[in-house]
Amino acid sequence: MSTHKFTTDKIISQLRTNKSLIVLVIALLIGLGVFGQIGFFIAIILMLIVHLLRKTTLFELGLQRPKSWVKTILFSLLLTVAILVVFNLLLNPLLFEFFPPDSKDLSRYDAIKGNTSMLIIALISSWITAAFAEEIIWRGYILKNIAKLLGDKDYSWIISLIITSTLFGLLHFVQGPIGIFQTGIVGLIFGIIFILNGKRNLWMNIIIHGTIDTISMIAIYYGMV
Repeated sequence: MSTHKFTTDKIISQLRTNKSLIVLVIALLIGLGVFGQIGFFIAIILMLIVHLLRKTTLFELGLQRPKSWVKTILFSLLLTVAILVVFNLLLNPLLFEFFPPDSKDLSRYDAIKGNTSMLIIALISSWITAAFAEEIIWRGYILKNIAKLLGDKDYSWIISLIITSTLFGLLHFVQGPIGIFQTGIVGLIFGIIFILNGKRNLWMNIIIHGTIDTISMIAIYYGMV
């Protein structure tokens, strides 16, 4: 065996099995979120490097081809509608009892209002960075690996779900208290969907996440929020 192959195999092995290294990667991915969009883009690069070094397969990423694209897309859209209905009819009115609606800060999206070019850029960006990247990072790596570090039992996944959804919400602090609670609940829902979907397929998460963000961006464009 050549020295190069030995070194490569060792790197792959360490990134897959070394608990301290996995914890470090998780901590970096979460910590970078504190630094806003710049930190998130660095986290995306870090995640790409880690997956390239460990030679992660599409199956391991959760991006293997679904048995039926039609069923996956239709069920994802139905879940999207259900989530939006629950939020608008139940969760948002409850949150507004404690926090005024204008306490959610969406000022960083002001450039989208009435600007078609910015809307298109925002939609493309949201599908790439939020739908794909956030799901691969948060559900596909952080949620999964925390659960495995805790023993990969049912209770491990529940603890990991609580931890990740809480942190996911807190890292959206720029949106104010309502934004924190909303994204935390969304993170919890996405985590549950990932777990119930077999813990190995992210396509449903990606489609739901991207669709919700698309509807949100269009609503901002028309000044509805």
